[in-house]
Amino acid sequence: MFAPRIATPLRNVGRVQASAMAKTAFAKTRVMAPVGIRILSTSQNNQKEVTVAPLIEQRKNRPLSPHLTIYQPQITWYMSGFHRFAGGAVATGFYAGAIGYAVAPMVGLGFDAAAITSVIATVPVAAKVAAKFIIAYPFAFHCFNGIRHLIWDTTRFMSIKGVYQTGYTVLGLSAVTSIALAAI
Repeated sequence: MFAPRIATPLRNVGRVQASAMAKTAFAKTRVMAPVGIRILSTSQNNQKEVTVAPLIEQRKNRPLSPHLTIYQPQITWYMSGFHRFAGGAVATGFYAGAIGYAVAPMVGLGFDAAAITSVIATVPVAAKVAAKFIIAYPFAFHCFNGIRHLIWDTTRFMSIKGVYQTGYTVLGLSAVTSIALAAI
């Protein structure tokens, strides 16, 4: 009981002395500006003159961005473009056919299996083979080129020689597969 009565006032005395010493130390210290600092001044300039004129002069000396016509055609960018085109064409054909097949009976069109079969039976054989090839080639190319990209994901055939080998392999397999599908 006796100890808390003595300890509390002693703690307060320590606090008062510490804060008083801090105040006197702060009062003795003066914050002075460093010597050699210049005072900032502002002047008004024509904003257009300051920002636009140098940029216009710089742009006159910059080289023009190259266009695709200056590059040497390579199999890689032809196949990349056709891969995108083939994927879009296959998807568009699939969705158009599926939606047409589902919606046609609702609007009174005869777009069922019997109608499609009777129309295709009247088409000449050469036209059927050509149409099947036109449908099969983008599908086969997109599939084989997709497999090529999956192989690239495993870091195989990533050299220039490997890229060209796989590119010509995809073209050959696509042609053979499309001819086989068109002949069926």
